[in-house]
Amino acid sequence: MLADCHLHFEGCLPEETVRRLAAAAGHRYEAPGVFETERSRIADKDGFLRLYAEVCRLFRAPEDYFEAGRSVAADLGRDGLAYAEIYVSPEIFRKFDLPADECLAAIAAAFEKPEPGRARCRILLDAVRQWGPDSAGRVLDLHEDNPLPAVVGFGLGGDEGALPAEAFAGVYLRARALGLRTSVHAGEWEGPESISQALDALRPDRLDHGIAAVRDPKVLSRLAEESTILCVAPTSNRITGAAPAGEAHPLARLLEAGVHVALSADDPLFFRTTTAAEYRIARDELGLDEERLRRCAENAWRAAFCSPAERQAGLDGVASVRF
Repeated sequence: MLADCHLHFEGCLPEETVRRLAAAAGHRYEAPGVFETERSRIADKDGFLRLYAEVCRLFRAPEDYFEAGRSVAADLGRDGLAYAEIYVSPEIFRKFDLPADECLAAIAAAFEKPEPGRARCRILLDAVRQWGPDSAGRVLDLHEDNPLPAVVGFGLGGDEGALPAEAFAGVYLRARALGLRTSVHAGEWEGPESISQALDALRPDRLDHGIAAVRDPKVLSRLAEESTILCVAPTSNRITGAAPAGEAHPLARLLEAGVHVALSADDPLFFRTTTAAEYRIARDELGLDEERLRRCAENAWRAAFCSPAERQAGLDGVASVRF
């Protein structure tokens, strides 16, 4: 039983869903091969962020999000995921003049509809860093006005270098006051200082990426001593340049330093991967043995913002997984 706590909604769409949405919207991605060609050209964070924004344009109504949510849960289940926490960015809905409350509710309804073989999906409210703390506050306004059972956490993604973590300190305090667990993207495209700043200013429950920690022994030691779980996405790191080509991915060094790591797919659609594939890559290309892979799988459940009973069932299930 695998869990993944670092996924993004639009980045989890199956390719057939992208084509269906594109056909309905009259978008160029309805033509065979167009999306695939643009995806193959991603070479850095800017290219990735541009393509992500383009896929966001395909949605025209809350109903689109409901159907997409159902397809995401089914696709993740087919990959072998039992549990997934997925970032959803309500401010993106507003950017395209869609009703944020209805779109969020549609995704939540799709995730809460039980069907055999689907992953159990939960929502992480996502604030886009470059849009600032006021935008992040509106995300929390939405949750405070209409809390949904599927929403379990709050995080900060987007362009890591756009604004310092301390600009969002008040937002994170408010998120915790509203009963949300918290995460943050840090140490992906920026250096180890971004990790220290995030830990000091935001006090998150876990970190997404965090691979830059290997460049600072003090940050590495802090992460290990504080048992902070990093949700690391090797394929994402390679394609966006967060882990430079020609250098060993930092995953093994993080583990050797005693840092707690879980493996994640981040944006399977854009990086042509899956969570299960990340475990295979960690085994076959990055040299992780069975014990370390199992520990990563257990850490994903320990990082999850689920109930204690769900967590224990997941941990028990990891024992039967062959890596």
